[in-house]
Amino acid sequence: MSAWLAGEVHRAIELAATPGDDENDPRLAKIWHARLLIRVRELPEATRVLDELTTSYDVTDDAGVSAALTTCRAEFALASGDAGSAFAEANVGLGLVEGGGAYALLPDLHVVLALSAVRQSATSTGLRFARNLGDDALLGRTAHMRGQCVWAAAQAFEADGGPASVSHLVERLISDDQLTQELLASQPAAAAWLVRLARSIGDEQLAFKCVVRAESLTVKSWGFRSPHAAALHAKGLFKGNPDRLRAACELYSDGWASASAAEDLAQTWSSLNLGRDRAVEQFKRAAAGYERAGATRDLARVTSKLRELGVRSGRVRRPMRRDGHRTGSLTDTEFAVANLVSQGLTNVQVGRQLYISGHTVAFHLKKIFRKMEVSSRVELARTWVSLTSDQQTAD
Repeated sequence: MSAWLAGEVHRAIELAATPGDDENDPRLAKIWHARLLIRVRELPEATRVLDELTTSYDVTDDAGVSAALTTCRAEFALASGDAGSAFAEANVGLGLVEGGGAYALLPDLHVVLALSAVRQSATSTGLRFARNLGDDALLGRTAHMRGQCVWAAAQAFEADGGPASVSHLVERLISDDQLTQELLASQPAAAAWLVRLARSIGDEQLAFKCVVRAESLTVKSWGFRSPHAAALHAKGLFKGNPDRLRAACELYSDGWASASAAEDLAQTWSSLNLGRDRAVEQFKRAAAGYERAGATRDLARVTSKLRELGVRSGRVRRPMRRDGHRTGSLTDTEFAVANLVSQGLTNVQVGRQLYISGHTVAFHLKKIFRKMEVSSRVELARTWVSLTSDQQTAD
């Protein structure tokens, strides 16, 4: 852990792979080895380690081992770009932690739950787990992953209140070298997110510092693709360089991160007037990546940008009503509005996530009520929950 927090990625993974003495549980050592591999997105190698663990040892006879393994699987799902599975695994992990008293794992699970909830447009749920991270910090559980905890909380609060609401967290993350180092080693795609947020609050110097930090990490993690991709992504975004952004798209092994780079590439081409068709192609690529990742919030944003270019794409899978009638009568925007309103968001909050005004949200709601045959937000929420529950059961 000391090596990891110092940014010595190769050294940390070598130590994690070294067999310990007989006094330590080899199962926990293997799980930790796999978790470090997941953090640098070496997913095939992490799979090999986990397969070796489950075939060589009993992992069901100890609640702490089961909790650690489930946490690892939740992180694997998130790194693979499967927000739904990540959330489900982490929820199971919470129960195992409570049952086995492995409370040191709570921050790890709360990070996964907050990030995966935000990606799935469940902002209120993401906020709840972000606040849990604050409790974890007060109880001293976050020493090994403070950067990730602050970043996960920042994503949840930004989804709810916009960039200005998290300016203090962004400044803290980038200004504190230790926080940035731990975060970027564990969540490579965070670099571009921080650059984007720093620029949105008007701090170019802060954005540049994050680019420098991302590039310096590649020296200590040479040979791993994701940190290199993250550095290309961050600098390409900062410089408005399409070639770097395109390279990042291809290098990322994290599907969500690759979609994010594709979106930034499309935005760069569009802003530089380098060709509408090329921008549309990359927006479509981003939409497909976000859809595969279950990142409905990001998908809605890209769909909105495509719509501005006269293209309809990135359709979200629709649940089925009990009477067999599909919600296919809803447009893409209406579906996204209904999904967010059903989670308790106000018109202003929905508008902020979909990049439309609160008045436009109200206009869409009137049509949604008519098409869904409901008369209030409460009734819509109740109906929506039953629809999505039915779809999950059918799946």
